[in-house]
Amino acid sequence: MSQVNVGEEFRKAQAEPLLPVEKKLIGWSLGIGVVLLVILAIVNQLFPASI
Repeated sequence: MSQVNVGEEFRKAQAEPLLPVEKKLIGWSLGIGVVLLVILAIVNQLFPASI
């Protein structure tokens, strides 16, 4: 029984381009993340947390 070397298998695998739906999902995820970060910064300026 032979051992499978994961690193070697990754080196042998061909690179696959992203599908259009994957690109769209990445764009939406980044966009939502940036928008939520801006909203958090605005809320933090309006209502600062006092500990």
